[in-house]
Amino acid sequence: MQRDRWNRPETSANFGNPEFTPVEWDDTTTEGVVYCRGDYDDVCVIQKVSETKIEWAYGAWADRATLVYGDDRIRRV
Repeated sequence: MQRDRWNRPETSANFGNPEFTPVEWDDTTTEGVVYCRGDYDDVCVIQKVSETKIEWAYGAWADRATLVYGDDRIRRV
């Protein structure tokens, strides 16, 4: 299966899209934070949005609150 530079599979709603369009979000797990995911794969790029910054991680949606986030999207080239 082909993947884009953010490791999204060709079946992803965001495949090849330089913008991140969430398909699901969660604003209840961590106070003041919204987690967004770009596709429904179990392991995917997850966006963490707080009042002061946007960060990214690659991991399981169920682990979103404990992943290590960075300032740039995770790129798998």
